[in-house]
Amino acid sequence: MRFITFLIISFFGCVHTVHADHASASFETGAAGAIMTTPGGTLPKGKLVVGASVQYLELDDISDSTLEAAGTADEDVHSVDSFLSVSANFAYGLTDDLTIGLSMPYVDRSNIREAHNDMGVGEAELAGDSNGVGDLTLFGQYRFHQSEKQDAAILAGIKTPTGETGVREIEGGLFEAEQQPGSGSWDPFFGLAYNRSWGDIGFSSNLLYTFVTEGTQDTNLGDIFNYNFALSYRTTIPEGDHDHHNHKHQGNIVDYIDMVLELNGDSRQRVDIAGETEKHTGGHTLYISPGLRVGLGHSVSLFTSVGIPIVNDLNGIQSEPDYRVIGGMSVTF
Repeated sequence: MRFITFLIISFFGCVHTVHADHASASFETGAAGAIMTTPGGTLPKGKLVVGASVQYLELDDISDSTLEAAGTADEDVHSVDSFLSVSANFAYGLTDDLTIGLSMPYVDRSNIREAHNDMGVGEAELAGDSNGVGDLTLFGQYRFHQSEKQDAAILAGIKTPTGETGVREIEGGLFEAEQQPGSGSWDPFFGLAYNRSWGDIGFSSNLLYTFVTEGTQDTNLGDIFNYNFALSYRTTIPEGDHDHHNHKHQGNIVDYIDMVLELNGDSRQRVDIAGETEKHTGGHTLYISPGLRVGLGHSVSLFTSVGIPIVNDLNGIQSEPDYRVIGGMSVTF
């Protein structure tokens, strides 16, 4: 598989906030093949990848009557219409077997509504939109095995508490920690990545576990486990026609197209606030995600993926994802 690498897309910006109204973790560097799944290959020594990625989640809003009932019961329930993350991504091949990188996101949650108790009466209260710069993520990938058709690597890194944690609601109060652009916590993560190819067919998979620590507002957002599997098929575009008048070949704009089918799973523990476990948080979501990656020459990659949830096993009352759309590009220098 051509110049297989790794980086981040939702990893870029949202890598470690993955329950219902958060993005999913992934790596992206313009590599061939999978989009959300991290392969085991690394960047060649001295190669730099710069890119941008977008992840959009459309969510089921929770009805006013459900929020009112939760408010009456003094339960912490919130509804979110959509989530958007836009990220800047960078990766560098320090050696042929070691890639390092970072990502910086901007995140936006729209139309947040909350259950509220007013003197024993439940209300559905509009809190507004929460947006701002998210947490910077630093990562590394070390390839410990390489053969002609397969690679395996260790993934490691940390999400740093650089994002905004002071965004306020319409009424002036702070949004809860899980609705802030940044978490205020240092969250290390570790994992494994693997890929194998059979001609034009490629398989890749990765596992990633994030140890979440306590951050802003005495809140621990819960450890996260991500797992991904992908199959890809490459169509190589034939060389352009020969120009007999100028005695040269016309180059192709599109070099290859990868058709991709993935399974992307996110599992998260419940949120803990000052020692109290929030029952309407955490759970497990599994997406089936068809996608395309288009190579423009040997240096530019465009990609898109649409994720449809086939498992929405969330704890308590939460806004469930309807679908997820991912897109972006990267340039290799």
